Amino acid sequence: KKLLAEAGYSGQPVTCLVAQDQPPLKAMGEVTADLLKKIGMTVDFVATDWGTVGQRRASKSPPGQGGWGMFHTWHAGADCANPAAYIAVRGTGDKAWFGWPDSPEVEKEVAAWFSAKDLAEEKSAVARLNKAAMEHVVYVPTGFYYGYQAWRSNVTGIVKAPIPFFWGVAKA
Repeated sequence: KKLLAEAGYSGQPVTCLVAQDQPPLKAMGEVTADLLKKIGMTVDFVATDWGTVGQRRASKSPPGQGGWGMFHTWHAGADCANPAAYIAVRGTGDKAWFGWPDSPEVEKEVAAWFSAKDLAEEKSAVARLNKAAMEHVVYVPTGFYYGYQAWRSNVTGIVKAPIPFFWGVAKA
């Protein structure tokens, strides 16, 4: 609470969009809201459906006028594998993903990753990128989880992947 006061927080509501029809997002939103309240923040918990979250997160209006302060989502592991594909880690301002973070430091490290000449340079650039992304809060990862899949024993052609692919699938 002391750090919030030092940062200039004075009790203004923080709008948290929470998709109630997506169980993982609902859980993340509830935990986040609870933690924010415990540290002394006022939370405007907007319980809605994913479609509404998807529409509202595109708004750049202030939270009290239809905007937002945070929302939860997820990305498949393959989405996060490198900065070329991971939209949440970019800091390109108006061209960035929702929230529109503007961080030249993050973009400097993305460029360093793209121009890396070998794996060691890539790893070094990604380490600096991760540090810059956390320092500039371009996004806040809340964790990882496995999405399990089950298939009948008479189904063949299943591709092991982060999301289901249905081409080539057949009954045995």
